[in-house]
Amino acid sequence: MRFCDLFISYKIGLKSIKSTIPFTKLPLYRKVFIIILLVGAIFSGILYLIKQTWASYIPITLSLLSLIVFFIIDSRKRNLELMLKEHYIPYSKMRMNMTIDILKKFDINIENLDSLDMLIDEAKYAQIQCDYLSPLKKPLKTLGATIIPIIVFVAEKIGDAATQDEMIFMSVQAIVLILLIFSLIFSLTPIVKDLLYRDYNKYDELISDLRQIKLFYIKNPKQ
Repeated sequence: MRFCDLFISYKIGLKSIKSTIPFTKLPLYRKVFIIILLVGAIFSGILYLIKQTWASYIPITLSLLSLIVFFIIDSRKRNLELMLKEHYIPYSKMRMNMTIDILKKFDINIENLDSLDMLIDEAKYAQIQCDYLSPLKKPLKTLGATIIPIIVFVAEKIGDAATQDEMIFMSVQAIVLILLIFSLIFSLTPIVKDLLYRDYNKYDELISDLRQIKLFYIKNPKQ
């Protein structure tokens, strides 16, 4: 139960540290490109509502093309150094100091590698326990293995009564449907995961922070 207390303290600590950069503190070029994207999307939406033609997609297309310029500018050495100095390093320091303070609060010596390794193992175990749908994975695989032969059987029966052109058309439809379903599942999985396993990613963050402490904050790992 002490690990549960530590983990809740860690989640509270994460909430006190802003992981996103406010718009007002972004570099000028990032502000400009964000505005370009928003303006392009708004103008495309207005033009589409007025008249549904290919011209309504021009503003948003130009905005998306401007992303190429953005990535080129954003990857320049001077801009990377600026982001590192102004945002990434301060955030890393605040987050590491917060994690170390919590460990000290629970009388955990950060110089003790065994204690940190035990915490990492406990976090991995707790992460597995919060996966409430894991028992359903095996039955779902069994169900999928049962459905596939049924689909093949139905397709063979339809193929006996359908012409070649009809079979090609139905095959294309099936492929498109499968791709759409896969895309939908792929896009919704992170959202569903965050809703059902609210602490899942937090355990990953705790594990990552503990490893960062082992890498950068332990002065004499051999002792």
